[in-house]
Amino acid sequence: MPGLFSRYLKYGWRFFSATALLVLILWLVYISLEQTYIFHWNQALRSLHNYNQGLKITLSISLISMFVSLGLGIIIAMGRLSRWTIVRDLSGVFVHSLRNLPFIVVVLLFYFGLRQAFPIDRLFSPWRRVEIWGVPIFDGRFIWGVLALSIFEASFIAEIFRGGIQAIHKEQGEAARSLGMSYFQSMRYVILPQAFRVIIPPLTNELVALVKESSLLFIISLEELTQTARLQYSTGRPFVFEYYTILAAYYLMLTIPLSILSHFLERRLAVGDRNR
Repeated sequence: MPGLFSRYLKYGWRFFSATALLVLILWLVYISLEQTYIFHWNQALRSLHNYNQGLKITLSISLISMFVSLGLGIIIAMGRLSRWTIVRDLSGVFVHSLRNLPFIVVVLLFYFGLRQAFPIDRLFSPWRRVEIWGVPIFDGRFIWGVLALSIFEASFIAEIFRGGIQAIHKEQGEAARSLGMSYFQSMRYVILPQAFRVIIPPLTNELVALVKESSLLFIISLEELTQTARLQYSTGRPFVFEYYTILAAYYLMLTIPLSILSHFLERRLAVGDRNR
């Protein structure tokens, strides 16, 4: 226990030192910029309430998409490992098609293409004014944004799950089935619990990517953080830089804790494996 405490103390000191150095560098850059650029922080900071609303929408999109993409990812991963060739091939086409498309193309395809052919958001029109946490989750842009982000991320999460499952020895599944378990029971009680040790670190990294990719939903005028920043200024205003700096700060507040969690889990699980 003392060794564990000293190790965390060491990492904490390194993180503090690196942060202090970065703050010093940024401060020096800021001072140099002041010589040629007039900052307008007072005007920009008045828009924080708008950013907070955009933050709610970004968090809502990200959290819903995380759960949906995790569920889809597991199903597709099972398809990739299926005994039936047609299921494996269809799952493979789905994964490789989406993984090789830019996310912004997927958003445009869903919102301006599939939405015209399958206007499912009209089913929710009676509840369009319903809000949760101040966010209209039945709005057409919100629904299609979540669908595009969830399905796109599911293609990456599926490969993470597939790699984690294949990292477990085949003998584990054979032993489970020899005890009378079905394929799905062996997956649920034997394979997946072990695979999660391999899956969690890259999965956490992918969830960080999901939060960042939600910024591209501004292309359909969904007022998440990035669109909020774009709406704060009009042509000719001199302090665009301040608005986007605030935007960057909001995204860092979202992604840095997830990145630290990913790093912690990766080290923690690696220590656990060495102690086995």
